[in-house]
Amino acid sequence: MTADEPPEVTVVVPVLDGAAVLGGCLDALAAQRGPSFEVVVVDNGSRDGSAELARRHPLAPRVVHEPRRGSYAARNAGIRAARAGVVAFTDADCRPEPDWLHEALSALADADLVGGAVEAVVSARPTVWERYDRATYLDQERTVRDESYAATANLVVRAEVLRAVGGFDPALASSGDLDLGRRATATGYRLVHAPRARVRHVARRTARQSWRLNRRLGAGWRDLARRGQRPVAWREPALRVPLRWAVGRVRADGLGGGRVRPALVHATVLAARWTGRLLGDRRR
Repeated sequence: MTADEPPEVTVVVPVLDGAAVLGGCLDALAAQRGPSFEVVVVDNGSRDGSAELARRHPLAPRVVHEPRRGSYAARNAGIRAARAGVVAFTDADCRPEPDWLHEALSALADADLVGGAVEAVVSARPTVWERYDRATYLDQERTVRDESYAATANLVVRAEVLRAVGGFDPALASSGDLDLGRRATATGYRLVHAPRARVRHVARRTARQSWRLNRRLGAGWRDLARRGQRPVAWREPALRVPLRWAVGRVRADGLGGGRVRPALVHATVLAARWTGRLLGDRRR
């Protein structure tokens, strides 16, 4: 690929105070095998040197700034900066496998949007919160099959589709990927799951990190419900993760402690989601 020749894929990585994890994401992207690609890091107002870290990285991503807070506003800025006909989304705390883009483009040959697999990984000495996150984290195959969307931790889309549906809704605190996926599939675009297009996601280590995530999820589901777009998760008991299911998954993952510890963790997660539903998300 020459300097004037557009790449096959633009990878968009939004970041807000993610210096501790962004380098690992860029390292993983630098190891990609297959199609030509560029990386656009969208800084959303970081104060921890995330943008400077990206500029110094050997991968040499383009760094753009989006002053409007919110990950979907940041992703839209990445879409506007993209030069390729395909846009791939991942997050600063994700680690794409070396064949991620190759496998995603193979699946995209017969589709318009691709949701790849997302695997939560834990540290050498995982906390109870990491184990919970790994046991219950995003099932991308289910979201594609049952809810007609793929999470932006691993989403690859034809640029023409993003233009046609207008990109992400920046007003949403969360679930903007669900909103975009449903708008796209309702228009007739085809979404498929690609299990071999994998990214690894760093599991949340603390109660605070888990609370922030789940409060944001609850706020996003509330916003969608007000528009008449109730997620499957919103309609099912206990906001999709029923206690018996969660406890079983966590115990199978080796958390231990009988039913009490996973039940307490799960209760905290549900409290965060209901707080988001009632009060919204104040952290953008």
